[in-house]
Amino acid sequence: MKQPESTGLTQYKLASRTAAQYWLDNDAVIFDTETTGLDWGSEIVEISIIEAHTGLILLNTLVRPVKLGGIPPETTAIHGINNEMVEDAPLFIEIADSIASILQGRMVIAYNAAFDKKMLFSSAAYFTNYTLNLTHDFHCAMLAYAQFKGDWNHGHGDFKWHSLVNAAKQQGITLEGTAHRALYDCQLTRELILKMAAE
Repeated sequence: MKQPESTGLTQYKLASRTAAQYWLDNDAVIFDTETTGLDWGSEIVEISIIEAHTGLILLNTLVRPVKLGGIPPETTAIHGINNEMVEDAPLFIEIADSIASILQGRMVIAYNAAFDKKMLFSSAAYFTNYTLNLTHDFHCAMLAYAQFKGDWNHGHGDFKWHSLVNAAKQQGITLEGTAHRALYDCQLTRELILKMAAE
C-alpha cells in the first residue's frame, strides 16, 4: 500500500468511522479469547462475546485446555489465568456449538480478528470428529483503528497497528477491570468502536 497524502488521511478516518457505525447499526457481536500461546496448537482458556450496540454479555467463560497443565507461566503472566483456575471449566468442545450459535448470522468483530479466529479453529482441531461451523466474515477492529489513527508504518507499507490498551489510552478511554481478560477486552473494544463512530 502506498503511503497516503496527509490530505487523504481524512478519507481513511471516515472509512473507519463508517465501519464502526455499520457494526453498531447491524447487530454485530464482539468476541475475544485468551489462550495458552500464540501459535497454531495453542488453546483457548477464556472466551467472551458481547453485543456491540448494547454491551450485553452473551458468553463469558473460562475454558479447560485439552493439554493438562497447558497454560505456561509466561502466558499466565500476561492474562492472569492459571491452570488451577480452569480445572473445573468446560472443554472447548462443550461450548463450541453455543459459540457457533451465538455468532451465526451476525457480523463478528475482534481486536486482531485473524488471531482470535485462528484460535477458535486451533482449539476445535483437538476434537477429531468435530467441525467448527463458522463460515461468515470476521471484522478486525485493530485494522479499522489503525486507519482511524493514521500513523504510517514505513517498514510494512501500511498503517501502524496499535495494541488495544494503547489505542484506548490514545483515545482517553478508561474502563474498570483487568486488561488481557476476555470480557474486559471485549468491553474495551466496544468503547473504542463507539469512539470511532462518534468522531
